[in-house]
Amino acid sequence: MLAFVLDETLRDELNASGQNYWDVYLEEIADLLGVRADVLSPHDLANGKSLTEVRALIVGWHTGRRLDAPVLDAIRNWVRDGGILIGFGTHGLDDVFGVRRGQPVAQTPDDYAISGYFDYRNHPLTRELHWTIFLEQKLIILSDLDAIEPTSAEELARLFDPEARDLNRPAVTWNRFGRGAAACFAFDAAKTVWLLHQGRPVQNDRVTDGVWPRACDLQLLGDHSRKVRYADQIVFLIQNLIARAGVPFIHQIPPKDGRVADAMLSYGGDEYQGPTELSLDASDWMREKGLGYHINMLPVHPITAEQMRHIREDNRHEVSIYYGLCEHDGYRMFPQRYLEQSEQFQQRFGFGPITTVNKWLGWTGWTEPAKWMLAAGGKSDNSFNGYNLAWTHPLANTSNFSFGFGTSYPFHFYDDHRHGNRRIDFLEQPIACYEVGHRGATLDNETDASHEVHLPVEMAIRWHLVMNMFYHPAYVARYPRCRQAIEEILRYIEHRNANVHHVGNDEVWRWWDARSRSAIRLVDAKPDSVEFDCDGQYHGGMVFKMLLTRPLETVKIDGNYPAEYETRHEFGGHWLMAVLPPGRHRLRISFA
Repeated sequence: MLAFVLDETLRDELNASGQNYWDVYLEEIADLLGVRADVLSPHDLANGKSLTEVRALIVGWHTGRRLDAPVLDAIRNWVRDGGILIGFGTHGLDDVFGVRRGQPVAQTPDDYAISGYFDYRNHPLTRELHWTIFLEQKLIILSDLDAIEPTSAEELARLFDPEARDLNRPAVTWNRFGRGAAACFAFDAAKTVWLLHQGRPVQNDRVTDGVWPRACDLQLLGDHSRKVRYADQIVFLIQNLIARAGVPFIHQIPPKDGRVADAMLSYGGDEYQGPTELSLDASDWMREKGLGYHINMLPVHPITAEQMRHIREDNRHEVSIYYGLCEHDGYRMFPQRYLEQSEQFQQRFGFGPITTVNKWLGWTGWTEPAKWMLAAGGKSDNSFNGYNLAWTHPLANTSNFSFGFGTSYPFHFYDDHRHGNRRIDFLEQPIACYEVGHRGATLDNETDASHEVHLPVEMAIRWHLVMNMFYHPAYVARYPRCRQAIEEILRYIEHRNANVHHVGNDEVWRWWDARSRSAIRLVDAKPDSVEFDCDGQYHGGMVFKMLLTRPLETVKIDGNYPAEYETRHEFGGHWLMAVLPPGRHRLRISFA
């Protein structure tokens, strides 16, 4: 039902010239939305038949500038017949987009520079994407810009220059064309989301002049607010657009207790190498509160086999490796260090790592540590801290709540042009809340800051986020104010009457990996009903999500079994959310 266009010849040309083919990140955007998209080539589009089953089509910035006349005609006719087109700077279809183009503006001085901003206009397609309490913060663009002027299109977002001056022209438009519609982006949304996630390569691989190379040095936000989910707000505009084509989604949150869940909070922290009582006491307390927990420790940790068994089996908590680096070589990061420590960890404890963390949340290069951790047996990382205070700042290691990478959702790494811009089967789980709600790191055990958990938890519930809550075992075990902050999270969730998962980082990986392998496929569409084949790979099932455009009558699984479902009015529309058990099932939705 959803497809995007990739040109492998163009990818090879760009990569050979030292450029990234940013269009490949459409795969990750579809994955974030929980949609299994078909990948079409320009040749596929030229014959027209490949669009027969497609309801929504996305054309990226690079590819959309290289489409020839037969391909453009095929797309034009498809939109006229009812398709929904999303184009990032796509040329040759101005009549379909309802715009007129002017002179484009190049991003300078490099790919990592903020080239402009945008701000949503009031429209059902943009409703609730940008929270009103953060409206003074414009949203970030990291790409070249197209100058577009509406001829028949509606403006969904306004474009601003790098100094945040209003350019009096749109950043995104929406136009009805025949029985279909088209959205035109004046910037490369795929490139912008990719760079918000992965940032700029970190140049150092060791401590230099007392400065530690950290993952937060990747960030491209400058002095802009880190309370805004810049990447998500682009991704979920795309969701709202393709939802109008009847495309279904796998919800970002799995069901909980047989019902639709609102959010998933993951709890974890590193404990280095003892004393063991810190991990034991923290795990016992978290278990008492009914919470999942994840502890990263060095291979030389003094914990005994029985103590490890108690944490993992009795408390059902997770343990993985904390990658420690060595002073004698300047704390340098290199692949052999990861392999050696992973092998030591497996020999010491008898199991391998899933979600790992680097010493002092360190990083070097762009994707190199991700590939090293993958080669060492890992599945995901938890080193991308959302804040970015200077290493020398007295509060550099204290409580913070930040979306420094534009999201709190997990995302895959993608390699650069030297390696074909290939997707790396390794997830980042960014830290959104680092010791939020207390002042333990500043040795202040008197100030009650527990109210500070309200904003992140409210955002997680309201926008259905997967959000990491980083709490070190030492603080959980020894600081009453830390425990008070965690208890306030639970109290606020109860106050909101929300259904929230409380898990460890490894379980987040299990969910997100299984979600990426799950699928929904349309098998029948009639005037009064639609049927889908659903394949859920997660042990806890999944939630089917679809925008409703007509009154609902029944939702049934595998023939005549009524499904557990909810309808919610949010993000400018009415959404069906139906709970599906794991495995393969047929879902039938009937309309009144």
